Amino acid sequence: MEKQAWAESWEETNSRFHRQDVHPYVLKHLTPFALMEKSIFVPLCGRSLDLVYFSQFAERVVGVEKVEGVILQFFAENQLAYEKVGERYISNNLTIFCKDLFALTPDEAGEIDLVYDRASLAALPLPMRVGYLQKMEELTSPGTEYFLNTLEYAPEMNAAPYSIAPEEVYGYFPNYVIKHVERPEVPYHHLMRKFNLHYLREHGFLMRKLHNASYASLVEAASQSFYAFS
Repeated sequence: MEKQAWAESWEETNSRFHRQDVHPYVLKHLTPFALMEKSIFVPLCGRSLDLVYFSQFAERVVGVEKVEGVILQFFAENQLAYEKVGERYISNNLTIFCKDLFALTPDEAGEIDLVYDRASLAALPLPMRVGYLQKMEELTSPGTEYFLNTLEYAPEMNAAPYSIAPEEVYGYFPNYVIKHVERPEVPYHHLMRKFNLHYLREHGFLMRKLHNASYASLVEAASQSFYAFS
């Protein structure tokens, strides 16, 4: 996504991405015990409070956010001291990179035990998703765990967060074991009121990477999902 578009989205009073609390799916499925000695990666992290929760229990937390003002706001809101080293903003075991996710290298990210994607895949329009999936493929290894949170709603909007059906998720991650652990309808979600939606479901998926996938296989899987659900 364009840097200016991200900056403008965070300036809106009712941001579509930011929550004022730790996500309940995190508290339910990513417990302190499950996070112990883990390295957590949070793409397109924004100023999520989930970062604070992860840093309390995990060994290492790495986020990526390309808008510097959002990073500074995160540390100010949570009263966290930090040190800036190049593109890194470091506070104890939490590091946030101020850069484009697609420019992040595996050496910079380090070993990743768990990817937490609450709003990353859903933030990207279809043409950008293959690139995102390829980047996540590049940064992760077999055995990496992945928690994915998506929204499914109707009528669909041509704006983020995009509606992603469960069947699409299975298509996007052909080399993962996937457990569909959450699927409730959320009639009081703020998007229901704001956009007069007919329904909205908030899905949660616990996944584990079985093997590496080629770029060609990701393109094929994403293309099949595109034609099936577009």
